[in-house]
Amino acid sequence: MFYFLSKSALQYGKHTAAVSPTHKLFSFHLSPSAITLRFFITTIENLSNLSFAASYLISKLGFSPESALSASKHLNFKTPEKPDSVIHLFKHYGFSQVQTFKLVKKYPRVLSCNPEKTLLPKLEFFHSKGMSNNDIAHILCTYPHILVRSLENCITINFNFLGNLLQSNDKTIAAAKRYSPILYHKADRFLKPCVDILEEYRVPQKHIASLVYRWPRSVMMSPNHLRRIVEEVREMGCDPHKPQFTTAVMVMSLLSESGWKRRLGLYKSWGWSEEDVLAAFIKEPWCMMTSDDKIMAVMDFLVNKMDCEPSFIAKNPYLLKPGLKTTFIPRASVVHFLLSERLIEKKPNLVTLFLYSEKKFLEKFVYRFEEAPQLLKLYGDQSNLSK
Repeated sequence: MFYFLSKSALQYGKHTAAVSPTHKLFSFHLSPSAITLRFFITTIENLSNLSFAASYLISKLGFSPESALSASKHLNFKTPEKPDSVIHLFKHYGFSQVQTFKLVKKYPRVLSCNPEKTLLPKLEFFHSKGMSNNDIAHILCTYPHILVRSLENCITINFNFLGNLLQSNDKTIAAAKRYSPILYHKADRFLKPCVDILEEYRVPQKHIASLVYRWPRSVMMSPNHLRRIVEEVREMGCDPHKPQFTTAVMVMSLLSESGWKRRLGLYKSWGWSEEDVLAAFIKEPWCMMTSDDKIMAVMDFLVNKMDCEPSFIAKNPYLLKPGLKTTFIPRASVVHFLLSERLIEKKPNLVTLFLYSEKKFLEKFVYRFEEAPQLLKLYGDQSNLSK
């Protein structure tokens, strides 16, 4: 490899290198090819001076030379025994080569960890709590720093706190998969204070648990920041006893001020007042997390294709949740057919039409008609177009 690189480099730069009369040094003109030659020479020198750790990363895990050089700065092993035992341990727990590569690339120091004392107890703990090998790989590849946290003083405490709150190891595992750092940061730093704040505002325990389970990142912020958000949401008129309150807290924790103003402007362009937007947010907080493009597309479809008044959508903001191509267009096509064939006399309520479950929609608008096979084909054809 070194021979190929050096040969290519010299051939590429031979027209810009002039040998001095003393034959003791080269002088290079400042040309692109000369710069390229210097790059190749530097690369060759780096490759020829690779540390054992860097060479190991290349040969054992498939690192590129550049990545290996960077990662090896954090490693000082001189023999393969310890890193081999670490890789063997991960393999024993079902990690694929790609997963091991990803973990080591994110946290090279893991190869210097003691597999028996540092790594194995944590892997055994995760297994004892019901995590599959895929669960463990997912969590650790996402946030491998968990492996250097104290099992007794951090990981176990965090897992048990979540388990008590969610009343389920399976839900705790799901929350950890959604946001792995929840097992890394000590519970008394973010998690517990944030839960305490929500309890202080009389948010029901089941709603807090739902928030932590579905959006664990929301309770992993500065407690002071969460308190400001909770207070703001309450001042908007959201009732802490209703499930929409924790959803609104989550939305406000993720949405920037500029994002709020931009979406406010979009809804206003369809005739909503600021009071309409606020009322819609209180009913369905997700309406402010819907993408700009979807807001415009759904509003256009409902107003211009379904003859729906913008004010009706403001009072029923749940209509902004379904997908345009997956729900709106296929179901509207079915209803259009029913109306054109006089199988129904009037257009159904849009909330019923678009928010019914799949089962209820088919029962009400497809299966009860003799034309069901034709309707099913129409519905399926429109749905498949969106895939």
